Amino acid sequence: MKYSTIAILYNPNSTGSSDVLAKKLKDDLHARLPKQKIQLIATKHAGHGEELAYSIAKESAHPLIISSSGDGGYHEVINGLLKAQREGATPIAGLLPAGNANDHYHNLHEEDVVDVIIKGSHRNIDVLKLIGTSKGKAIERFGHSYIGFGLTPHVGKELNKTKLNVFNQIWIVAKSLMDLQPVRLVVNNKSRLYDSIILSNIDKMSKVLKVSQPSRVTDGKFEVTIFRRRNKLKLIILLFKTSLVGVKEDAQVTEFSLRTVNKTLVQIDGEITNLDEDSLVTISIEKQLLNCIV
Repeated sequence: MKYSTIAILYNPNSTGSSDVLAKKLKDDLHARLPKQKIQLIATKHAGHGEELAYSIAKESAHPLIISSSGDGGYHEVINGLLKAQREGATPIAGLLPAGNANDHYHNLHEEDVVDVIIKGSHRNIDVLKLIGTSKGKAIERFGHSYIGFGLTPHVGKELNKTKLNVFNQIWIVAKSLMDLQPVRLVVNNKSRLYDSIILSNIDKMSKVLKVSQPSRVTDGKFEVTIFRRRNKLKLIILLFKTSLVGVKEDAQVTEFSLRTVNKTLVQIDGEITNLDEDSLVTISIEKQLLNCIV
């Protein structure tokens, strides 16, 4: 397939190797597709990837927009693409794994990125959609992999503060687990404390946590995995079980609603958002909305 342009977005200040991998991808593609227009574009601030993806998708007839990033950077790109897609654009998304977990990539990709681009193969996959309120304004955000309350954004917030290596990552996760306070949410009209609620479009998070039985990204459903409040020892045991053998999801649905009680952190893919208190939050699935290379 011939693309009107291939745009590779990267973060020059990434804690990973976003810039190095992006430049190598451009060189590899140029060697095999010498006539293809290829752009290498650095992001300048948080949210810039979303702005760039939107403008490229609107301005180019049939672009492939690749995020050299982790799940958070890719989250920005798909939100920009899907906004443009609503307005008639026909972009295709791609991910070059350059982050820490790269959950989306490890769950879905089976071939080398360059080979997939050369072949021009792509598919439409489901995406999660969250509607709620933040800072007094209505928000709508799309997620390619998961949405998490409780433990997920709590740990993610701490990981985002530090340039990671295997040692400080383990320390941050362990400390976050000890400091974790359960989140109070209203689900099914009942206010309860939860260690974690995960709404996922993939089976595995953070490389090792198997948060549901095998799921599909094209079936128009997502999995809901709920960890009710428990003492720290029982939570640690549950997390070990989740990493070793996995847990079965509590439900497979097309829509899930809850209400926050206090200001509440939510992690959508790798990005963390603060939801307002008393915010009605609805998570739904958009079947096969995202056209991407896998």
